[in-house]
Amino acid sequence: MIESKLTVIKYFIGIDVSKATFNYCLRYGGGHVLNGKVANNVESIKEFVITLKEISGFKLGYAIFGMEVTGVYGLILINTLTKMKAKVVVEPSMRIKNSLGIIRGKNDKLDAARIARYLIKNLQELKLWVPRRKIIDELSSLSTLRERMVKVGVIITTPLNEDTNFIDPAISAANINLCNPSIIQIEHLITTIDIKIKALYTNDDHCNRLMKIMLSVMGIGPVTALQMLIHTNEFRSITNARTFASYCGVAPFEHDSGTSVKKRARVSPLANKRIKSLLHNGVRTCIANDPEIKAYYKRRVQVDKKNKMSIGYSDLYYTTHSEA
Repeated sequence: MIESKLTVIKYFIGIDVSKATFNYCLRYGGGHVLNGKVANNVESIKEFVITLKEISGFKLGYAIFGMEVTGVYGLILINTLTKMKAKVVVEPSMRIKNSLGIIRGKNDKLDAARIARYLIKNLQELKLWVPRRKIIDELSSLSTLRERMVKVGVIITTPLNEDTNFIDPAISAANINLCNPSIIQIEHLITTIDIKIKALYTNDDHCNRLMKIMLSVMGIGPVTALQMLIHTNEFRSITNARTFASYCGVAPFEHDSGTSVKKRARVSPLANKRIKSLLHNGVRTCIANDPEIKAYYKRRVQVDKKNKMSIGYSDLYYTTHSEA
C-alpha cells in the first residue's frame, strides 16, 4: 500500500525545523533545486504549499515532505501538512546522518538539502508518518508533565534527606518545614495527573483494552504500560516484538568480523532509555515474585556464571518475543 503511494513521488522536500522558522529544499526534475525559509505557523505553511503548487506540474500527491524528529517544534508543520493530505516522513536525525556517509559542515539550509537527498536515496524504504489520535497526544503530554513533577520532587527531597546526617539538626528541621508544603503540593499534583490519565484511557475502548492486556503481565505497571502505549502509537508504528525489543535496547546484536573478531552479543546503546529502565525494573519485580523466573535467574547466574545484567536483558528479550 505504502510502496504504491511512493512510486509516484516526483518532488522531494527536505525540511529543517526550528522554533520560529523552517528551511526547505525542494528537489525535482533531475537537477532542479529550490531553497527557502518559512515561518513556523499555520498561515505561513499554507502559503508555502500554495507557492509549491505554482510550480509547473506540481501536485501534492506527487510530493513527499521529510524532516527530523524535533519534538514540539515540528508539530504545527506535521499537523498542517497531514490535514492537507500530504505525505510526510519523520525520521531520527541519526538515521539520516548515518545514511549519507561522510559529511562536513552544518547549517539549516545544508541540513534541509541533506534531508531531501535522504528522501531521494531511500524512497522505497521510507515509512510515512502515522498521525496519533488526540487521546494519545493528551496522554503523552500528561505523562511528560508527571515525569517532570517526579523529578522536581526528587530534586527537593534528596538533599533534605542527605542533610539530616551531616548538618545541624535544627537547621535540617527548619529546611524540611519550609519545603514540606511544596512537597505535599507536588505529591498531590502527581496523584491528580494519575487520576486524569486513568480516566482518559479508561473512557476509550481501544486504549483501555490495550492497557488491560499489558497490565495483566507481571512486572508491567501503569507507568510502563502507558509509555509502551504512547511510544508505539497504540502498537501501530511498532507492530512486532522484535522491533519493539530493538527500540527498547534489550535485543542483543552480534559483533563478528572474519575469524579474528568474535565478541559477545551485546545490546545497543541506541535505544529508548526511559522504556528500557522501566522494563528493567519490571524484570526485577518478576525475579522477586515469580518462583519460576527466580529459579531460572539463579541458575543462570550461579551455575552458568552469566552476568546479572545480561540475564535481565535476555529475560526481557525472551518475554517480548513470547508475549507477541
